[in-house]
Amino acid sequence: MAKPYSNDLRERAVAAIESGHTREEVAELYNLALSTVGGFIRRKRETGSVSPGKFGGHKTFALAPHTDLVRKLVAEQPDSTLAELKARLAKEKIKVSQSAIFRFLRHLRLPFKKRVSTRPNNEGASYCPWRPSPYKSRVF
Repeated sequence: MAKPYSNDLRERAVAAIESGHTREEVAELYNLALSTVGGFIRRKRETGSVSPGKFGGHKTFALAPHTDLVRKLVAEQPDSTLAELKARLAKEKIKVSQSAIFRFLRHLRLPFKKRVSTRPNNEGASYCPWRPSPYKSRVF
């Protein structure tokens, strides 16, 4: 897994640029890509520090601030589909995707319905051409 460059290297590269060296010279001197040196300079200019930003970590749920509302909506209608729950959240001015709702419900361990109910098949088992029918006699 990739790791960010050390603060020491970042500071030395920026100090070399500030002392008058060109980006190309610094990139060659410290065996860095030219875009990396430019990134160090941009970071120093924008934040005042050359330290790397957050690297990886846990992403929070989009629905986390609305936990009570989600629990209430599921309790009111426990057999609603994800699409129906998405529409009910949209009425409350909360715009999220169905996959975000799925992940949040799974996180809360709340039940959900995956799809709309359909009528059962009246024809019975599907026809399979390579499987012999149990109703026909076999002739050898």
